[in-house]
Amino acid sequence: MFLVLSSFAAIAQQTLPATLTWLVTRVAQSSAEPLPTLPLREAQRTLGTARQRFQQGLPPTARLYLTARVLNEAATPELVVIAVETWQGRQLRGWILRAGSSQQNTQLPVEFVEAAVHDWLLLHTDGREEGNYLGKYWNLEEKLAARPE
Repeated sequence: MFLVLSSFAAIAQQTLPATLTWLVTRVAQSSAEPLPTLPLREAQRTLGTARQRFQQGLPPTARLYLTARVLNEAATPELVVIAVETWQGRQLRGWILRAGSSQQNTQLPVEFVEAAVHDWLLLHTDGREEGNYLGKYWNLEEKLAARPE
């Protein structure tokens, strides 16, 4: 059975939340660099819980996003953030998110396998987030780098 996000098409018309815009931008910058091991390990350990929650049906105030390495429109592997539309078994479909200069959501459809997933983010409309282990790691790394010595 495929599970579809309600009002998913409306996302294309909305501005990305700040957390998601930052994550999309940071992931794009990190596509060529090695990813940190510890946050990836925790994301993989908890991915089954995220899958189960999505398949049971998320509340209308939450959306699931994944960081995965998939083939982009040029058939090149790329680390991207994906808004999940369906998750059937180990097969997923969704939309690659790209933040444009106007911060409007640009979407490209993608199908991929669960093995391509590196991290997950359950984002609530009130700003709460669950998961996002890579994003939290990168955010802390930036804060520490900005501290005066």
